[in-house]
Amino acid sequence: MEIFVDGLFVPVHDGSAPYRGFLAVENGIITATGPGSPRIPADATVVDLAGKLVLPGFVSAHSHLWQSVFRGLADGCSTYGWIDQLHLKYGPLLTESDMYEFTVHGGRDLLRHGITTVCNHTHSFGAGEEGQWRAALDLPQRTVYSHSPSRFDSAAERRAGIERFQKATADVDDPRILGRSYNTTWPLDEPDMRAEVELLTEYGIGKHLHYLEDPGVTEHQQAEFAQLLRTGSVGPDTVFAHFIHTTPEIVAQAGERGAAMAWNPLSNGRLGSGIPDILGYRAAGVRVGLGVDGQASADVADPFQNMRTGLYLLRAAAKDATVLSSREILRMHTLGSAEVLGVQDRVGSLEPGKFADFIVLDPERPSAGPVSPDLYAHTVLALSAANITDVRVAGRSVSTGPFEPTAPGAVHERVAALRALL
Repeated sequence: MEIFVDGLFVPVHDGSAPYRGFLAVENGIITATGPGSPRIPADATVVDLAGKLVLPGFVSAHSHLWQSVFRGLADGCSTYGWIDQLHLKYGPLLTESDMYEFTVHGGRDLLRHGITTVCNHTHSFGAGEEGQWRAALDLPQRTVYSHSPSRFDSAAERRAGIERFQKATADVDDPRILGRSYNTTWPLDEPDMRAEVELLTEYGIGKHLHYLEDPGVTEHQQAEFAQLLRTGSVGPDTVFAHFIHTTPEIVAQAGERGAAMAWNPLSNGRLGSGIPDILGYRAAGVRVGLGVDGQASADVADPFQNMRTGLYLLRAAAKDATVLSSREILRMHTLGSAEVLGVQDRVGSLEPGKFADFIVLDPERPSAGPVSPDLYAHTVLALSAANITDVRVAGRSVSTGPFEPTAPGAVHERVAALRALL
């Protein structure tokens, strides 16, 4: 057993309030937490947090880890121009080993920024499926593993892809793999779409769709929503990534069917995609979580920057500083994102019975000044990933690797070789 003492805990679950206290962990699971000092068993290992802040590990509800080596790409491009510069130029050149190394690089980057659970939405451009899956099994953080086939695949090719995905991922008994999902890249004929959804349901694979992201395809994609409804593509296991350019009817129907959305403020701002009506979605019953998206479109995988960007965009658009609170946006990037992915019973908050995944922050390194009496506001508005001193998964520190400077090596050489081919 490990007992972490003298931490300033910033809880996110409902009915909780900040407290200075302890966290007890046994076999990677939280057994107790609360204010004050606990009784210390003789065989326990005690870790003194020395008054530092403790948050549940962040959850990214939508990421593309392999993209982390392509930052700064296609500045000034919107979604499809950016896709031309990344997917269409580099995609055909990528090998299985490239995708493995790039995914590990991206996962380590998220860990360094305090993200202990990620929905990694993978791609394959003829190669890459096996490499990205191996990386998920080698990285310390937890993964909801997702995949996006090509839009140009036929119905038969897509069914074959789902069968490969099922065969590769179904029987892995690993507490780091929390769930699976698949991007049903419509449109197909309705019978084929319905058959695809039925196959995913049979295998217990959720649906994770890029939808209504770029303003240039708004009218076309809005018109396809009725087909998504008719084919059973919208339900409690559906996550819409981005989901910006909706209509009141689309939002209402998504809420009625229990669907969720992954909001990506950094990426949406960088690509000029737009600002979603988050308050309207929540009022309609759509679960909302936050994702840092791929590091080639969000560039910095800092959940603090992501929270502030989203919060400030909503407030500026509404001309109303009361839109959301720091506590609400913090919950959205932790427990809220876990709820979107359907894994809130295991991660997202510091409660007994859940995995002991948490981050430790020192507000004085670098100094953010005296901590505000409003601890939620200070945490969200004044801190950043630079204040993280430790990242724990199942109670074990995973900071050693991600916190060390990345030495030039395989990843840099691989990217240089790819650029030389263009």
